[in-house]
Amino acid sequence: MGGGYPGGGYPGGGYPGGGGGGRRMGQQNESDEDRQKTQELLNPPNNLTVAEAKKDVEVDVFDDLQNKRALFTDGRKIQKSKDATYQEVAAHWDGNRLTTDEKKPGGGKMSRTYELSYDGTQLYETLHLTTGRGNTLVTIRYVYDPPATAPAAAAVAPPTSKQ
Repeated sequence: MGGGYPGGGYPGGGYPGGGGGGRRMGQQNESDEDRQKTQELLNPPNNLTVAEAKKDVEVDVFDDLQNKRALFTDGRKIQKSKDATYQEVAAHWDGNRLTTDEKKPGGGKMSRTYELSYDGTQLYETLHLTTGRGNTLVTIRYVYDPPATAPAAAAVAPPTSKQ
């Protein structure tokens, strides 16, 4: 993220005469890796593919850079991946919404919600996170349209109850 106010600095090199771009309040201890992960949150992929991998247990989300997020809804212990292109995430169904429970870059909690639009033609990905000293809630929604050559979006649906 660029410098900017509050917290000082101008994007791209700081004030004339030297010095860095400054840091925003609350980000003094943020690592380069955390900054990169935050950028990835704010710059979503152009395409997402959502597929049910294991009935009632796992939903896989692939982006256009071949990254895979395995969303597990069975309460299993989540393994920390050493592979930057694969991540396991705890998730649960909230009606027809699939919601994750994650840690945001630099610590703290965040969640993502995946759901189809009412007519099933768009996928909504909504990020919920807190930021700053006041733990201000930030909500960001990304909307994905199906490719022109694809049939109507496949439903991301909660498991059906077995009787």
